[in-house]
Amino acid sequence: MSRAAKILEVALILATIALAIIWYRDPSGNWEPLLALVAAVAAAMEVYRRVSRQPRGARFASNSDRLKHRERFRQILQGEIYDRRAKELRQDVIVRDVDRSDTYPDSDDSKGISSWFRVGLIDTYDKGIRLGLRYGGLKECEGGYRFVDFVNEEESDRTVLLIGDVPYDSIAEVNLDGDEFYNFPHIYCHFDFGGEPYERLWFAERKELTETHPYFEKVAEYDEVTRNNPTDGKLYFC
Repeated sequence: MSRAAKILEVALILATIALAIIWYRDPSGNWEPLLALVAAVAAAMEVYRRVSRQPRGARFASNSDRLKHRERFRQILQGEIYDRRAKELRQDVIVRDVDRSDTYPDSDDSKGISSWFRVGLIDTYDKGIRLGLRYGGLKECEGGYRFVDFVNEEESDRTVLLIGDVPYDSIAEVNLDGDEFYNFPHIYCHFDFGGEPYERLWFAERKELTETHPYFEKVAEYDEVTRNNPTDGKLYFC
């Protein structure tokens, strides 16, 4: 977002607060048109924010630049994964939304997924990194697997890890040292996929190839599992 747009956004916030105070002190005044105007401008700003966001294809001047970008982060993050495995260290990283980086360390989930969160950096693939989001249970069903009805104390058939694949093209920067709040690496991402950084969500079981080289065997795709969930009632992955 441009500097002028940011200034306008701050001005809108201040104007809204000022109008709210005036309305509180003089509720009989005709303040609705002004509030409606501020709301309309705020809506226009949100549209501008979404439209002006740079598409993934325009982030690189050439295919050569794209490949250099991918190779840079592959070396950095793959090296970090191997180093942690060898030293038997935790896999924690902080993923942060580039467009909402200034909200950190406060939580901002007003637009869906939080602007930052803690996950595990578990592996790489040909175009990006794999993040371990959380473990949970799946139940076998006619179409494969579905979530488990924990409310009625249903037991799961398999314990799996939900994995999110984040392409290197969506990674803007990496800070391996962390900060005063979390001393884990911070990975700054563009949340390119419906407001999330994952191009793919899937479930897997961890297998041990060697003591320091695990691999993750696919169980099911996230979309396949959610399609198998019944439409009546709620099931949970936990």
